[in-house]
Amino acid sequence: MHRSPHLSIIVFALAISSSMLLSAAENKPAGKIIKWVDENGVTHYGDTIPPQYAGKPSTNINSRGMPQRDHVDKSVGNEVNTNKETEQSRRDRTLQSVYSSEQEIDLARDRNLQMDQVMLEGLEQRKLSASSRLQNLKQSAADLGKRNKPIPEELKKDIKDVNLEIGKIDEQIVERKQHMDATRQRFDNDRKRFTELKTGVPASDSAGQQRQ
Repeated sequence: MHRSPHLSIIVFALAISSSMLLSAAENKPAGKIIKWVDENGVTHYGDTIPPQYAGKPSTNINSRGMPQRDHVDKSVGNEVNTNKETEQSRRDRTLQSVYSSEQEIDLARDRNLQMDQVMLEGLEQRKLSASSRLQNLKQSAADLGKRNKPIPEELKKDIKDVNLEIGKIDEQIVERKQHMDATRQRFDNDRKRFTELKTGVPASDSAGQQRQ
């Protein structure tokens, strides 16, 4: 039976590849064997990948010829953790340089809340005024109804507009209160962290000792 030249080349290439794999496994049991495929679809084995195939998919083979799991680069996770630690250290240094006591943090919190409180009181005053106008408009509409007179379209529009105004004011009041709550929480976290840095005791441990 006559073999085609192309088939002979493939068989020869596979024999060489298998021979390289077995030789590498025997001579370098602890070494790394890499499997890659070239642009012609031919599989190769070796200790290193040629530069022209560096960006192509490859597989690590152990000494028994079995594929290994891809190596997970732990340096990426370590770098993220390092960045987090660096950010926390920076925040801690800022906290200690800005404040000298918990009382100063409380004063800073109150100063930040003061403007919010003024704005909140202004919104509540606007709501009272709008509610009073709405009550007068509704009373005018009721009086016209008692006298069996039609309610002017302009009066209806005014009532609708004031209702919308009150609704918007209510939304602004909710947003302002949420902002104030967030400010209190932020300063509360800063105060706890400041105490931890000053005493060297985590806030959770300190709370547990106080309960005991």
